[in-house]
Amino acid sequence: MRVQIITNLFAPDELAGASLFTDLAVFLKERGHDVRVTCTFSYYPAWKLRPEDRGLSLREETYAGIPVRRVAMFVPRRPTGKSRMLSDLSFLSALVRRGAHPGWNPDVVLTALPMLSQCLAQRFLYWGKRIPRVIVVQDFVVEAALELGILRLPGLERLLHGVQRWSLRSAQTLLTISPIMLDKLRGVVGPDRRACYVPNWIHRSLQQEIDRQTSSVTVRQARTLFYAGNLGVKQGLPAFLKQFRTPAVSQSGWHLKIHGGGAERDRLASEVEHTPGCELGPVLDESEYVTALRTTAACLITQCPGLGSNFLPSKLLPALASGTPVLAVCEPSSPLGREIIEGGFGEVVDPGNPEMLAKTLNRWSRQPQLLSEMQSRALCRAQVFHRDRILALYEQELLTLAARRADRNAPARPRRSRRSAAATRSDTELVSSEDRSH
Repeated sequence: MRVQIITNLFAPDELAGASLFTDLAVFLKERGHDVRVTCTFSYYPAWKLRPEDRGLSLREETYAGIPVRRVAMFVPRRPTGKSRMLSDLSFLSALVRRGAHPGWNPDVVLTALPMLSQCLAQRFLYWGKRIPRVIVVQDFVVEAALELGILRLPGLERLLHGVQRWSLRSAQTLLTISPIMLDKLRGVVGPDRRACYVPNWIHRSLQQEIDRQTSSVTVRQARTLFYAGNLGVKQGLPAFLKQFRTPAVSQSGWHLKIHGGGAERDRLASEVEHTPGCELGPVLDESEYVTALRTTAACLITQCPGLGSNFLPSKLLPALASGTPVLAVCEPSSPLGREIIEGGFGEVVDPGNPEMLAKTLNRWSRQPQLLSEMQSRALCRAQVFHRDRILALYEQELLTLAARRADRNAPARPRRSRRSAAATRSDTELVSSEDRSH
């Protein structure tokens, strides 16, 4: 099977989808498939091109034996609503003009939202060749941008919703990462598109590092919170720090360590300076990251209020794999809130409620056995997101679409009385019935 993955983030990018889609490409390559990647030049999470990439419009290289075609995208110095739209438009133009690998046609193309341009490009790339497409909805980027006020242009809302729907409907299969997001996705694209819930996974190098460190005993530091990952608008960390330094919370004696990079890092640094018991550090390498997870009392995950069912933070899965309890500052009805409440491996605190935050932290201090119980539940829940299990579902879906395309292109032949189960599956069936519930 020939698979093309189109993604804005790919190694050596860090965080977010970079590790996942790099890992997916490697998995499919190791399974014997002909995999090729089209992406842009590395820029994330610093939002800055590497010195060796500046001024280039195209480069072809290989990663782990996988051909990688990099096309230029405008990377704004300061990501804002308007500058991100320009970035999206530049990537769309580059993909349409140069996204195909010369002399090679895929059997199936896979890409992902939140980069709207790479989903929209599916309407124009391989025009007329009827190549099936899979879009993985990691984030409803239009809804998030509008709800956070990142985009504030009159009349823009209706246009963006229409473009997003038109882009998503270019795919034969749409996958998304939480049951709540699946309900929303079906409302966006309509009932005539195959939409399935397949969660994200714990990528291989991270799981290997966790397994390696598990062989040694570590002691979790009492009253410590650890946050690592993207420092963007939708995480709402500056607002959280204002709560963290209120008298009710500061008197609890808890400390917060933040490591990461992103659009809000400079603003966050200013808040950290005025927040006792808080420190800000750089993006950690994988070994340091796992060590920090395994030695903290709990992992902090924050989310701006009002984002509803738009995304599920990827930083949840490393916490589960390392057996780290989670303190989620989010709406209980959000995908993150629902996951934690139903899994019992952490607690949910309403955004903007420092009294509830202080009460939770004080209870954890008085009853450390609660954290021990959450550690066990986290490790149990992590099995749902095991790499081999989830990526096998991806491969199954891609093979099914490739087989259907081959059947369409094959010469006419007598109808057989029996067809393969893969070819006759209902377009509304979920990829895995195990993934329907939590």
